[in-house]
Amino acid sequence: MATILWPRSVLKPKRDPFNIAPRTLAGPSSVSGVTQVTASDAGIWKATFSDIIIRRGSPSVLAFRAIANLLEGRLRPILVPRCCAYQPFDPDSNGAADKVPHSDTSPFSDGGLYRSRSIDIRLTSNIPLRGTTANISLVTAGQLQPGMDFSIGERMYRIRTVQMTGTNTATITFRPPAREAAPAGSEMEFDYPVCRMRLASDSEMDLDLDLISQWSFPTVNFIEDV
Repeated sequence: MATILWPRSVLKPKRDPFNIAPRTLAGPSSVSGVTQVTASDAGIWKATFSDIIIRRGSPSVLAFRAIANLLEGRLRPILVPRCCAYQPFDPDSNGAADKVPHSDTSPFSDGGLYRSRSIDIRLTSNIPLRGTTANISLVTAGQLQPGMDFSIGERMYRIRTVQMTGTNTATITFRPPAREAAPAGSEMEFDYPVCRMRLASDSEMDLDLDLISQWSFPTVNFIEDV
């Protein structure tokens, strides 16, 4: 079964924090009050879709229920999309991806079109499993900065450092460590990054509809599928 994608256009949250939760371990305090803390470099993504906008009588209700039914609590993973507000869009573009039909100018059966990338950044070096460094080529992009998120396949990462090595090339470090190896030439998804996650608990998708107001605002918590 293919990993389903959260339909952000239908089930839109008011807030969507994505954070890498550090993994630390602390021993008891010494007599002087000093505590030794050790940490793993792994970290794990956590996300919260807060106050998802649900309107009674709209497709959002059935979409929410359908996703809950497909996920079966924490059993199955889901691709959770990241907001693209802080991505390196080319300043010469308007930030919107062009949509194009088939070669014969016809759309898909549902009227949809192919989506081209607004941001085109690719690996120029291999990333090994658990690697944290990559050489990249900025084919079409604006200024790359630490804190920006990208995904390769179904795995999402956050840039730690950027060192420009040429006009359109750079070396970056990122976290968490690569969940999967990626070969040179792989496309890095900056337009619409996604992260493969699971529900944080089996009850996350319980939907309590307001019988008085037409609006309900459930919150769903996710944790990375590792």
